[in-house]
Amino acid sequence: MRAGLPAGRQPGEAAMNRMHPSAPDLRDRAVFGFFTEESLRIADLDINGHVNNVAFIQLMENARNQFIDTQTPLKRSEKMTFMLVKFDVNFIGQLHYPGKVESACRVLELGRSSLTFGQALFDGARCAATARAVIVNVDRAAQKATPFTESGRLALEALLSIGGVR
Repeated sequence: MRAGLPAGRQPGEAAMNRMHPSAPDLRDRAVFGFFTEESLRIADLDINGHVNNVAFIQLMENARNQFIDTQTPLKRSEKMTFMLVKFDVNFIGQLHYPGKVESACRVLELGRSSLTFGQALFDGARCAATARAVIVNVDRAAQKATPFTESGRLALEALLSIGGVR
């Protein structure tokens, strides 16, 4: 246990809870309805022999993009796209090769032109990492954030429910 942290608490957890008091506990599998199964690769290992932090981010990126493609109305086109503008990750535990993990994703917040995802990596019942990812809806010609369409907003609002899947 690190000094100053109550038993069972993770570094950064208190700060995240203060910033987002109503946010679900992303370490809890039950708050997610969308999972991908990801294979760990030997190329994911770092000098210490465990899965590198960059690989954690890639595993989450894969799940987030699958979630966007299958669960949201967001589509890239010649006129519109969306871009990742913020990614905060909390590394909780190690992952080891060989193995498989589940990467979870859900919608946490909906802004005028932004969408915040909650994400986590699970090794069985154990949570290895959590993250918050923010994307912004972008008009390609203007290269500026642009509000979601009314129909898009309604579909995204529906994803705010527990688990965030349609």
